[in-house]
Amino acid sequence: MILDNLNTNLKVYEWIEQNTQAGNLDIVTGYFTIGALNFLSESTNEKVNHYRFIIGDIVSSSDQKIASLDLLNESLDESTAFKLRLWAIKAKEFLEQNKVECKTLEPNFCHAKLYLLSGLKNPMHEYYITGSSNLTDAGIGKKVNQNIELNLAGTGTESTYNELKDWFSGVKGIWGSNKAHSEKEVILENGKTKQVDFKKYLISEISKIFKDYLPIQIYQKILFELFNLENDLDFEKDFNQLKQTSIGQALFPYQENGVATLIKKIDKYDGAILADAVGLGKTWTTLAIIKHYIRKGRRTHVICPKKLESNWNQYRVGENSIFESDNLIYQVYSHSDLSENIVERGRVKMADLLDEEPKLIVIDESHNLRNSNSIRYSILMDRILKETKGDLKVLLLSATPINNHFTDLKNQFSLIVKGNEAGFEDNLGIRNMDYSFKLIQAEYNKWQKEEQKNLTHLYNQIQNNDCFNLIQELVVARTRKAIKTQYKSDIHFPKHLKPINIFETPLQFGDFEDLPDLMEKLDLNLSAYQPSKYLLTIDEILKREKEKSEKKSKNNVLKDEVQREKFLVKMMRILMLKRLESSWWSFKITVQNIINHHENALKKIKEYKETKKDSQFSNNFNEIDLSEITAFFSDFTLSKNEVSIAEIDKKGRLEDFRKDIVKDKENLQLILKNIADFEIEFNKSSDHDIKLVELKKIISEKQATVNPKLIIFTTYKDTAEYLFNQLNSAKFEKLGFVAGDGAFHSSKDNSMQISQILLNFAPFTKLYLEKKWTHFPQSEKSIANYPLWRKWVVENDNIHAEILAKPI
Repeated sequence: MILDNLNTNLKVYEWIEQNTQAGNLDIVTGYFTIGALNFLSESTNEKVNHYRFIIGDIVSSSDQKIASLDLLNESLDESTAFKLRLWAIKAKEFLEQNKVECKTLEPNFCHAKLYLLSGLKNPMHEYYITGSSNLTDAGIGKKVNQNIELNLAGTGTESTYNELKDWFSGVKGIWGSNKAHSEKEVILENGKTKQVDFKKYLISEISKIFKDYLPIQIYQKILFELFNLENDLDFEKDFNQLKQTSIGQALFPYQENGVATLIKKIDKYDGAILADAVGLGKTWTTLAIIKHYIRKGRRTHVICPKKLESNWNQYRVGENSIFESDNLIYQVYSHSDLSENIVERGRVKMADLLDEEPKLIVIDESHNLRNSNSIRYSILMDRILKETKGDLKVLLLSATPINNHFTDLKNQFSLIVKGNEAGFEDNLGIRNMDYSFKLIQAEYNKWQKEEQKNLTHLYNQIQNNDCFNLIQELVVARTRKAIKTQYKSDIHFPKHLKPINIFETPLQFGDFEDLPDLMEKLDLNLSAYQPSKYLLTIDEILKREKEKSEKKSKNNVLKDEVQREKFLVKMMRILMLKRLESSWWSFKITVQNIINHHENALKKIKEYKETKKDSQFSNNFNEIDLSEITAFFSDFTLSKNEVSIAEIDKKGRLEDFRKDIVKDKENLQLILKNIADFEIEFNKSSDHDIKLVELKKIISEKQATVNPKLIIFTTYKDTAEYLFNQLNSAKFEKLGFVAGDGAFHSSKDNSMQISQILLNFAPFTKLYLEKKWTHFPQSEKSIANYPLWRKWVVENDNIHAEILAKPI
């Protein structure tokens, strides 16, 4: 028989009233309300011999008074609020009976709902109810709300009854399993945890309602329920439970608000974007969201840049973080794992990504995957998101979801709907995302050309665009300024000091007197990177130049290989200068790599001339890191372009190609020779690098202060290694080096994980604050207790004592 909360069928409470006889009643529910518990007591207590309750994770903290009120009493109105005290007293008396047993599924979320009457001689008088109804006023139909309840009911004569009875209390039943606990963990006022009897805990929580709550608090609750028209009761209860977890309690109010908003968006649209500004705690906000969906039974996968893997791994279960009790189980992969040989490499558990289990995929720094033409994007889209069989939700994290084009954002939204341009049609009415984003980009381009740029005018032009609505619905983006305005008394951010600019650079490199002199020599063609140009005859080149001068050329730099290579070479020259600006050492390495590429080209040409055996020549740009190009030109791809040397020869351009390469090589070698001359003088005295001299001075001054710690940021890894080696040689102590692909330090055994470097550099934050110290006697984590903690670690924890003592 069907039971629902409509008028066409019996409601759950009506079935219980009509069919309960002397016997045993077993109930499984996610949560309960005192009103429903009071109904159960009044209608069944005199008949039922024994009760067994299995209840979900009610609340994880014993000091959350209003949270308990919200959780145990559902939506209050005027008529029920004033009965609350009496109901609470009766509920307490009901639970105190010896015939009532209670267990919890904490920390797992309870989706199951079951009412099972057994122990009667006549199976026709036994019954079951299973479906969607929790033991709440609305669930059992005692109170009307917007939720639709649906349950099936039957008697003990049915096979379903016997299966449900075995599921609850059989040999492998849930009642006797290791998932159902008679005790629960609560967090005490001093921050420590304690195991308490679950039934006594429930009685204590209910007792607070008639002992601790003032009439004004209940009155405030009534007002909240009356005027909060959008209140989702199930969500409110879930979120109250989330707020009592370790991660939930660690959130600032604005982060808590962000978590609630994002969960609602993800549930509604299967995805969302968290685009808070840098420093607002996107990681912890996301951990809370992950915890919510873990409780809902979703398997979570985090995909992040390689350099952030350790940051995510530190919060996983087993790492003894401050969130260890939350059992944060998730897989962490890097963007670089999204390669063509993703299966062969074996780092990504493809079976877990593609199976039928419901999933949450979190993509950190999602703007790195904004280029739909890139291999990583296509692997993620085509081989993971589109192929997974399970229900999928996607959360994207990025402080800069748009770099320079609205397509950046559109491609990230596409990940949520698996590339379906009409993926948001049903819930947002957007028939074609691509078309909508092209319209808004056109409006933006038009606005950019206006002499008097009026933001109000731009807003008026785009506010009705579909993608503007999409951004409003799916994106949470806050700035520090906005948060400080909204949470005036609660939030304080560090004050940023203005940067002090110091302009120092070596004045002479060998025969080059200064940087402008060197730049003249950098007017290079870098012909070895432009092989496509030599697939054109001289006449074809002249024709192109004429069309260009007459503005008739339609060659697209993104599609025409000759134009593309020419543009990239221009960018290479700019990036070479940026490396020179960073350090002469980084510049030297880059120049040498480019020379090697030109020498390899000459070698291939020579082999072809001697044997006439064709070979493919690549304009491989790997000798120089062009990630800065792709940061600004998201449509650019840096794939190799294989060019046949025989084809160049057929065009009559092979000797031109060779001569141009030789000329470039000679100029590059001249630059390298002058760098070598500078290096000779530098090896005699490092004072020749006056930028390094100034840096040493700054470090020495900083080390003379109360806080001697210093972090040096640099764009290029080569420069970072150079500075590390030079400072180490200069006898500066406790040096650490961290890059995206590794870390080392200045002790004899210099191998170290990035996480270890961070622990050494910031033990107060990374060890003391962010780890769980169960046995440390001082529960309050404060600067005052930090020295006591260090002393305690040295005496009681050999592993971490070594980390604190180990120099870097």
